[in-house]
Amino acid sequence: MNQPKLLFTIFLSCITTISCAQDSLITNLSKKNLTTFIKQADTFTGLGWQKIIKKAKTSNDILIGEDHFTNEIPYFTSAITSKIVFENFICEIDPFTATILQSKIKNLSKDALQNYVDTYGNSFSFYAFSPEFELLKQLTQSNTTILGTDQILLIGDRVICNELYQTTRNKTAKEIYKRIAINSKLYFDNFLKDQSKPFYLLTDDFAKKTDSLSKLPLSKEELKIIDMLKLSAKIYKSQSHELRVQLMKHQLMELYSKWSGKRNLFKYGANHLARGEGFLEVYDIGNMVSNLNDANYKSSLHIMILGISGTQASPFEGFPSEKIDTDSDMLKTLEPIIKTVNGEQWHCFDLIPLRRELNSGRLNITDIKLQRIIKGYDFLVIIPKVTASKFAKHH
Repeated sequence: MNQPKLLFTIFLSCITTISCAQDSLITNLSKKNLTTFIKQADTFTGLGWQKIIKKAKTSNDILIGEDHFTNEIPYFTSAITSKIVFENFICEIDPFTATILQSKIKNLSKDALQNYVDTYGNSFSFYAFSPEFELLKQLTQSNTTILGTDQILLIGDRVICNELYQTTRNKTAKEIYKRIAINSKLYFDNFLKDQSKPFYLLTDDFAKKTDSLSKLPLSKEELKIIDMLKLSAKIYKSQSHELRVQLMKHQLMELYSKWSGKRNLFKYGANHLARGEGFLEVYDIGNMVSNLNDANYKSSLHIMILGISGTQASPFEGFPSEKIDTDSDMLKTLEPIIKTVNGEQWHCFDLIPLRRELNSGRLNITDIKLQRIIKGYDFLVIIPKVTASKFAKHH
């Protein structure tokens, strides 16, 4: 072999050895900082659970960064709320639907509530699913306020316009709200039959109708909702993650007086709740909440939770659930940690010692996403096997 080739081969094998050594260092550190726990009756037992609750009790805000559409994660969230009382539950839904859902849960009879869910349930974003909706009910019963910060769902215009149809004092607006609600359902039913069909929120007709609503003499709240419908359509059309995160942070600050100085539980996709830079290269809600706690001499606890095998539901009703993709970017990123997962118990990895090693330079990680997870989350909870959640709607 000629000399340059030989040097290159030696260089490559050195790099491989270094990265394997770093990988095994992460794996060893993960093993050292691992505790496990098991599901039992309606709670958990084991050292891992004790560790989570102990840390949660000394933190002000708890942030659960999840993988969506399974039964186990709302169950885990529910178990935390049975140990700690939260004044607010802040979640990945728009503020208007959050208020509507809480009001329906509080004020409708059991049958009337089920009827409402059967009619509008698939427009509730993640809360269209039975375990998530049960979590909202449980939180409402314990007097926790539900606050939303997200944009309006692609099919959420129906729920919101149905509500506005009932409350508006403007006759012209009433008719337009009714039309939007009808069209939203019509377009969505067509989409379920043929996925090449558009959602109503993205059509020119929707844009025309919201423009004509903006010109009417309506209440301040109505005009705010109409602006939000327009902005939500813009986010979906532009596919701008930055704009969506800006909106989430903006709405979180608009609600600040409701959650400042209180004990809050946040539950969002794991992309959103890291205390440092988010996985998608923007500073997200988790970073903002961490900074605000810091500014008030308090601390926030950031927990990332996901399953590594099993099934998760499709966001659309009637579509089959899917197997957890073991080749997904996220699971590949976490491979040095999750290779230590063994057996059926839930695994809790304390990432704080790993963060210390990373910050001191003793642990060298080339995968930027893994760096962001270790710097952004305090605990990583791995569920060996998850199950797909079902819709709350009765057929």
